[in-house]
Amino acid sequence: MVYPKHSMKYQSILILCFACILGCSEPQEPTPPQTEEIVTEQSGVYLYMMYCASCHGADGSGKGLVELDRPARSFVDGGFSFGNTLEAIAKTTRSGIPGTPMPPFAELLTDAEITRVVQHVRNFAPTLKEVLPTETEMVIQDRPAVARGMIPPIQDSLQLHPRGLLVGNPDGFSYEYRVDDVRLLAIRQGKFVERTDWTDRGGSPLKPLGHVVVLVENGNPSGMFQSMNGEPLRAKLKSTNVLTSFGTVKYDLIDQDGNIFATVSETCRPTTGVRALVEQHLSVHAQIPLIISVPSSATMDDATTLQIGSHERIIIHAAREVH
Repeated sequence: MVYPKHSMKYQSILILCFACILGCSEPQEPTPPQTEEIVTEQSGVYLYMMYCASCHGADGSGKGLVELDRPARSFVDGGFSFGNTLEAIAKTTRSGIPGTPMPPFAELLTDAEITRVVQHVRNFAPTLKEVLPTETEMVIQDRPAVARGMIPPIQDSLQLHPRGLLVGNPDGFSYEYRVDDVRLLAIRQGKFVERTDWTDRGGSPLKPLGHVVVLVENGNPSGMFQSMNGEPLRAKLKSTNVLTSFGTVKYDLIDQDGNIFATVSETCRPTTGVRALVEQHLSVHAQIPLIISVPSSATMDDATTLQIGSHERIIIHAAREVH
């Protein structure tokens, strides 16, 4: 195998990429796909073959040479976890995808190198034909569902979130999250979501279809968790689960040094009664004591300080009527 001029850096990266994936066998260098791009050590196709092809395949089909615990993303199908704009794919490449074998490359590749890789990856994706809304709407039936992608601004004064998700439950409620630092933004009632991002090679935000019944801190909530000395803790997404009656979002709480304070499993569900309420259930396994800062638009009738151990907390949101 021929290595770039920066041999120490690139050899170290190759070793790291192959060692982090369980079950991989000794790879052979794949044959680069046919391309009109001039292949140099700094070109997008060369960088893709060096760092991406082992998992995603030389042709972008998701059929690489290493064995993963789940299929790698097929770029040929036009699927991307958090949107398919250049910016969205670059963000995913820099930060990786928590809970998957996709590692972060922010400290391994420069911004210019990531841009060239992303431009090459986008070349694999087809230009999708225009489809009807009925073909892109996700309908919740007898089990929850999760849609990942860009989250549009909930109202004009708020920002778009390139990394977001919607959790939809069979009871007709859905929950809108940002996932770069996991936070519940809004609660909706009604239809689930239209995958408008499926119809545009350039990438479009998801289109939530439900009516907003809860806007957590006006749609721009602060982080809910902090250390005992007041340091904010980031909620790093681990996984989502739709195998039970309510969709679950699981995340680690970490400080700026990467220390894990706790692991949280979160589900949301409406209550029954005279007043419409939605309960945000938190199952917290704390390794280091921490504090929950309840959103100003919600309440929690329990201790906000959590010591080491397992804890259950319920944050209550008042839902407004939908007309």
